[in-house]
Amino acid sequence: MEDRPLSFLICDRRIPALAGTWPTVAKVLREMGHSITMIEDEPRDYTSYDVMLQWGNPGYYPKIRHHLLSMPKDKRPFVAVMYCEPLPPPRASGLPQWSPLNMAEIGKILLRDWRATDIYTNAWSLRKMIREGMIDRLFVIGAEQEEYAAEQGYQAWRYDYGYHPSFGNLMGLERDVDVLFIGETRPRRRRRLLDQLKRDGIDVTVRGSWHKGEGALWGEERTKFFNRTKIVVHLQRYPGKVAAKRYVLAMANGAMVISEPPYRPEPFVAGEHFVSATIGSMPEVIRHYLAHPEERDIITSAAHRLVTEEVTWRKTMEGVVSVIRSALTDRSRLHPRAPAIPVSY
Repeated sequence: MEDRPLSFLICDRRIPALAGTWPTVAKVLREMGHSITMIEDEPRDYTSYDVMLQWGNPGYYPKIRHHLLSMPKDKRPFVAVMYCEPLPPPRASGLPQWSPLNMAEIGKILLRDWRATDIYTNAWSLRKMIREGMIDRLFVIGAEQEEYAAEQGYQAWRYDYGYHPSFGNLMGLERDVDVLFIGETRPRRRRRLLDQLKRDGIDVTVRGSWHKGEGALWGEERTKFFNRTKIVVHLQRYPGKVAAKRYVLAMANGAMVISEPPYRPEPFVAGEHFVSATIGSMPEVIRHYLAHPEERDIITSAAHRLVTEEVTWRKTMEGVVSVIRSALTDRSRLHPRAPAIPVSY
């Protein structure tokens, strides 16, 4: 078990723009020599896999959950979850424990839609699955979620969202886009903050869509656009949240991140790898760094080094696999390999 490649059954729901592709965790595990099988939410015979790895949110896989609950606990597969959706802030953060939802989020809650990803549904779903004994190893993203998990009494291991070469690199293009926001704009908080920046004279280019087409940025087009961008603003969906993927994408491609103040942004350091600014001060901060490219370059260079050399997906997944191997060794001492369990739908 120490050295041999592991066989992973990876559960992932691809958004429409990424249909037919693999998540980065799967790419990296394959690069490390492990065997990868991808599914969305289809129960099957699990006995030929060492690990079921659920990526994103275990609430995305209701059919698999019901199937696992139908099995004796000692015959279930080893289930690891790499959580990456937002959860409520830790109480110690002092951040608001309640944030308003938009109509799309409320609609998904009322319809009991598996795609609901608001912080309240996420917290409820995760708590339920932990109580059901559905998760053997829980990996949470970043220091804030690590603190939240500890407050809730969950045993969890932290991972950091890292860099992968597919995220891009420096291309030496002319940076002719001053300010970019990339992401979902349906949350009312973001719409309000974007309107405020525009009223304060900041010309923000807004891009982002879950579907390919106008407004979307994916793959090589996204890399080129980031390489044309001077500043990427992070306007939080919920106060205090770090958008690690947005940070890493911008930093890998040489764009400066100016963010609303995040809670526990480690491994990113404010003033060294990004700039923290309240929405009230953000227009002045943006104008300052647009007018002083030499100061901007100091921060973007440090940020690029951090994500491309230190905070990488390879290092992240080496840590995840090490925890999983240790757990599998302990599990094998308690439970020999179980026979196949028929699938029932």
